[in-house]
Amino acid sequence: MALSAAAQLANFVPNSVLQSISNSRHLSGSPSWAHILVRRFTHMSLEGFQEKSRKGYQHGPLLGSSSRRLSNVTVAAERSPINGFHESPRPIGTRKVVEHVVLLQMEEDMTDEQEKDMLDHLYSLQYHYRGILAVSLGRVVERMPEGVTHAFFQRFPSFEALEQYMDHPARLQVAEKYINPYCKGRIVADFEAEVEDDLEPLFRRGERFQQGIEHVVLIKVREGAILDGTEGMIEAFNALPQQIGPSVIVQLTAGTNLSDRNKGYTHGVLVRVPSEEALTTFSKHPAYVRVFTEKVLPISSGLLSADFLVDPVTKSSPL
Repeated sequence: MALSAAAQLANFVPNSVLQSISNSRHLSGSPSWAHILVRRFTHMSLEGFQEKSRKGYQHGPLLGSSSRRLSNVTVAAERSPINGFHESPRPIGTRKVVEHVVLLQMEEDMTDEQEKDMLDHLYSLQYHYRGILAVSLGRVVERMPEGVTHAFFQRFPSFEALEQYMDHPARLQVAEKYINPYCKGRIVADFEAEVEDDLEPLFRRGERFQQGIEHVVLIKVREGAILDGTEGMIEAFNALPQQIGPSVIVQLTAGTNLSDRNKGYTHGVLVRVPSEEALTTFSKHPAYVRVFTEKVLPISSGLLSADFLVDPVTKSSPL
């Protein structure tokens, strides 16, 4: 990689891995990795994103737009006890990211071909918008009470990158043609989280992320719950990987849901586990049970969880 490109990468990738990037076989002949890494975004503040969320995305009838929201709720951070949120110093060795999780309720008569087209095109969006750092998607393992049938996850380096993605022509095309005609509703979670400041956990690349299950938990925190309670809940979730171990939790992120299409779910948790056995171990682990009984249940008024198998649908773009 040219030196000038490496200089640009310094704005996003830690210095300790710049040399390995320049020599990495993943970058050789792979424009998608190079473009993703070189792309630079100015971090948008939480307040700035909340202000834009209050105004709503003016994108018409498309995936995740305010005109097709499930319910007229206000931004989670505005309506919840997280008002007055202040950013704490970032721990050494981590990087802030924005997680975008969408739970879809698709028509029962959606055909296998229509489902495949939807998943293929959703997966391929990472090749058209280089600000997407990681992707996973699929059909939920069990139909949920909310009628959720499918879910997908995308990671962005900032709220600004997420907003630019919402305006991208490729996303609009996929939503209009392959999702909206068959979609009865959706729930969106957009939250800021922290991950290890290294290539594999940041971009979800490598052997650990090749397969597994995504476990999504959405939480409705009661209005009036104290700030310490919500912060303590997120801290408790973030401590689980060390308490339970990497053989069960590949990666966990959690945060306050800032989407105005959240259907009242104020907080989100995303857990990647390597297998069904690991998911069972995780759900029954004393540390996880303790978080729910001591931190979640006392301040929550509703919960929703969904699990979907991680299965990259295609390695090329159908667009």
